Amino acid sequence: MKQLSSNIIRIFMGGIVAVMTVTVSSAKAQTAADALRFSQREVSVGARMTGLSTRGFAGVGDYSALHSNPAGIGYVGDSQFNISIRGNDIANDLWTEGLRLDNNRSTVDRSGLGSIGVLYDVPVTKGSLVGGLGVSRVRDFTRVLNFSGVNANSTISTSFLPFDNEYSIDDEGNLLELNDLPFAAFNAGVFEYYQDLYLQGEYPFYEAVVPGSAIEQLGDVTEGGSLYEATAAVAWQATKDMMVGVSANLILGHYSFDYRFTERDIFNENTGEHYDVLLDDGGLLQGFDELIYEQRLRSDMAGFNFRAGISTKLGSAFRLGATFESPTWSYIEESYGEQFVTRFDVGGELSYGERSDDVGNGYFEYSLRSPWRLGAGLQFHSGSFKLTAEGELVDWGKLKLSSDEGEDIFREANREIANTYEMAINVALGAEWEFGRFNIRGGVAARPAPYESNVLESAVSDTPEPGALTAASFGFGFRFTDRVRMDLGIQRVVSEDYWHAYPSDAGGPRQDAQVQIDESLTKDIAVLELTWKF
Repeated sequence: MKQLSSNIIRIFMGGIVAVMTVTVSSAKAQTAADALRFSQREVSVGARMTGLSTRGFAGVGDYSALHSNPAGIGYVGDSQFNISIRGNDIANDLWTEGLRLDNNRSTVDRSGLGSIGVLYDVPVTKGSLVGGLGVSRVRDFTRVLNFSGVNANSTISTSFLPFDNEYSIDDEGNLLELNDLPFAAFNAGVFEYYQDLYLQGEYPFYEAVVPGSAIEQLGDVTEGGSLYEATAAVAWQATKDMMVGVSANLILGHYSFDYRFTERDIFNENTGEHYDVLLDDGGLLQGFDELIYEQRLRSDMAGFNFRAGISTKLGSAFRLGATFESPTWSYIEESYGEQFVTRFDVGGELSYGERSDDVGNGYFEYSLRSPWRLGAGLQFHSGSFKLTAEGELVDWGKLKLSSDEGEDIFREANREIANTYEMAINVALGAEWEFGRFNIRGGVAARPAPYESNVLESAVSDTPEPGALTAASFGFGFRFTDRVRMDLGIQRVVSEDYWHAYPSDAGGPRQDAQVQIDESLTKDIAVLELTWKF
């Protein structure tokens, strides 16, 4: 549509159009989905547990007991030093409606320290007393997603148009205020205000892309970072057949999220006859050519929890264990930002978000409390064969976000958590055979989605929503001497994510036509661990 009025004044250095309110930016991670993502852990820690796809709740004489049931370290028998390296190869396959895809698979890999620690068998006259210190990677956020295709059903530019309560106009039809997300998009030329439409009683904004025109859409998502758990634990033999253990745990980590979404008028269906922008200096930008929208997020986390566990023998063939993990109280520092660039056929481009004080950029501090966890395991052993079954109970509806700035900051996110997430039971089954110097292992695990499937449709947002997870694994160990052994665990974890490619904020999605991305992530994990007894 041609410009209908010469009274459009766009701000860049001045304050003609003001920001109505500053709400939680769409680029910030304080959502129910990210609270869940920051609180989840990998299926297994350590090479032996990775090969079994278990956690070790029954009580295992292994370094990994530091991060599951601390009573298990009481079975080690000797002091030992452990170190491991961990590698991940992640493949992401996606499906979507509304976008004809040119590619639907992305891959990335990462390797580094898996764990390092020491267990010390304290000399005592009776029973067992073992202390342990260790650091392990318990969560890896690495993931990439790349997609491209042609869309004739919707455009991201519609997702920045203001709701009726997000702008104000005076009696003469001059635009005075816009809410924060539309304000940023408006200053980058993503949509325009037309005074004559307002005076005619019509909705006064038009997006840069003509709805229904065919455009190329490209998306690039990169997630990175890890959580590490530093643990101090002690276990002792309380009775002849029972071990008891406790641990204090410090969780430290970093998370990064970068999202770049591009729309291009590759078929030249958007011209100066459809859209133009009048600048305050009288210049005219005509015809949509390209739109780039970027989100960026950096989160640094520190948290604390404790665990207490028991492990007891039931006759000569069974071992039963249970562990309780307190909520993790985490403090998070977060920097965030978003940037817009709109390029035109004639006149150049407009951009917004480059400066640190632009709307949509900022820094925030908040707290996250994860739910308590209750794990239990039963191990059967006969000769050289062991079979372990275990389960973990987690009530994800108990997640809670909070801030010193007041309860209202997270009122909606906490309401969504309480209404959407539910209790989940994670299960695993693993088997191990010992043949002389060799150990052969295998296992499976499953974690259900923390919400009912019918709730998912309303829960999906522009933040990736973690879904169900399954794992299968195998592994082996080799004892070089009575003091030195090496273990390798190989595990494939398949999980699902769901999200919308178009942004939303506290006001919700701004259009019904969404590009929903359904992801299937396949993570191949290898953990190589060296154990030296002393």
